[in-house]
Amino acid sequence: MNRVEEIKTELQCLGVRRKGNSAADPVVRLRTGGAGPAEGITLLLNGSPASVPFASDFVSDSPYGLVRDNDCWALVRGGERLRIRVVPLAEASFYRSRTEDGVAFEKIALLHGADCLASTVLQSCSYWGTPLGCRFCGIGLSWKAGKTVLKKRPRDLASVAMAAREQGVRHVTLTAGATEGRGLEWGLCLEASRAIAEASGLPVHVQLMPPVPRGRLDKLRAAGVQSIGIHLETWDPDLLRRVAPCKARLPRRMYLDSWLAAVEVFGRGQVESFLLMGLGESEQSLLDGCGELASLGVYPYLVPFRPIPGTSLATRKPPNPETAKGIYRRAARILEGAGLDWAASRAGCVRCRGCSALPDYQDALARGRSRPVVPDRLAWEVVRAGPFAEASFAIRHEIFVEEQGFFEHTDLDGLDADSFHIVVRQGSRCLGTVRITPLGGDLWLGSRLGVRQGYRGSLGARLVEKAEAEVLRRGGKRFTAYIQKPRVGFFRGCGWRALEEIADYHGRPHTLMAAAGPLWTERHDRAAGSLPRSGLTVRGVLPPESFRP
Repeated sequence: MNRVEEIKTELQCLGVRRKGNSAADPVVRLRTGGAGPAEGITLLLNGSPASVPFASDFVSDSPYGLVRDNDCWALVRGGERLRIRVVPLAEASFYRSRTEDGVAFEKIALLHGADCLASTVLQSCSYWGTPLGCRFCGIGLSWKAGKTVLKKRPRDLASVAMAAREQGVRHVTLTAGATEGRGLEWGLCLEASRAIAEASGLPVHVQLMPPVPRGRLDKLRAAGVQSIGIHLETWDPDLLRRVAPCKARLPRRMYLDSWLAAVEVFGRGQVESFLLMGLGESEQSLLDGCGELASLGVYPYLVPFRPIPGTSLATRKPPNPETAKGIYRRAARILEGAGLDWAASRAGCVRCRGCSALPDYQDALARGRSRPVVPDRLAWEVVRAGPFAEASFAIRHEIFVEEQGFFEHTDLDGLDADSFHIVVRQGSRCLGTVRITPLGGDLWLGSRLGVRQGYRGSLGARLVEKAEAEVLRRGGKRFTAYIQKPRVGFFRGCGWRALEEIADYHGRPHTLMAAAGPLWTERHDRAAGSLPRSGLTVRGVLPPESFRP
């Protein structure tokens, strides 16, 4: 089985090569400048976003290639096609819009990961280009290249956020270069956060350099900021002096006081600090930093170092992927012991997951053991396309292709474009999915019901209830499905009845079943709103029931 967390780590450390004409394909958006993940492409790997080097010199040695096969994409490693769903993220269509002054939205904010809008509100830093500047930072490069504007206006950021929200963006990250006294960037982030939150309702994450006193944190919280990043970059003080002298000048106590105050204001797990892997630090210093930060309630966001063209560290390579995997595994256990879960993050880099595989290693731990599903914290998404549809496809691929081998490469079919995809999530973690398809008149079909490992139990029955409620709400009166023999009893328990035995359907015996009619009982009225706890238990994942078009 291809483990997403391990493939993501290898891709972020080694990159992915051009195969055929994939680099020239308009679907693939290649970023070539700026700060942060400044070179590469973003891939969805079974729904997990991964910012991956694509054009750096070291990528030529990568065993990974990205190829397009008709309408599908695939990852190949050493000539072998991997059984993992890969989707390159395309350029966001809202980039083509403009502000009232004619500035392209792309120069105001960019899409990071699958659903995060990110902007550097002040594209300059008092230390950049000086002996005190961070050697890995390229904050001034994109401005010099004309790809952004120096100072973003709050009303422009609000306009971009509203447009991005309509295309599936669910949170916003704001950062800024440092200035003496920190007053300018703090004030810009404050006003920008207020404008974005008021206009779009999206939660905002802000990244600031210490000191960040309690009074400023309270004002940020009142302005709509839901989480904050106070980034140390490395736990090794000697290394910090070499790669980020401006940060090394600040007493460690100043970071500690800012972290503690931020946890008091925003809560445990809503404060993050970057720890970069591959700058020359020891593994032990990274793990010590993870442990100390986690004990404070700060999420240590481990990120493989990414060389930015034009900086003094441009020729340094990312870390060895095997070393990174070992650190990730141990860090995930540290976070589990501290009760910090990426999926609880409301906004920011931790929630985005694009630059780190640490959240994926946390998910791997979740798959290995049962996790409680809290009914009051469940949220339901019913979509035709966008990030939650991709999450649905990722769950299906994980279960029906990788885990069960029911399909060789993909379970996507001609019904997907005409269907509604229902996703149940707890926080930012998507747990299960089901598909409902209108076939004309009052007839609907259901399919692709599945729950991720670690969350299987009554959630399958709740998904059936939600599917029935959505069909009812859309005017359906007949709801049928082709069910594999081992799951007929489960559907009988959900109130479904058998209509016809099918001896060979996709190579396996099925039973055509229908939901009890007429649609249906009072429990589906409840399901359309907040779902009650179901007494039914699903002992294993429901198989990929296939439905006739």
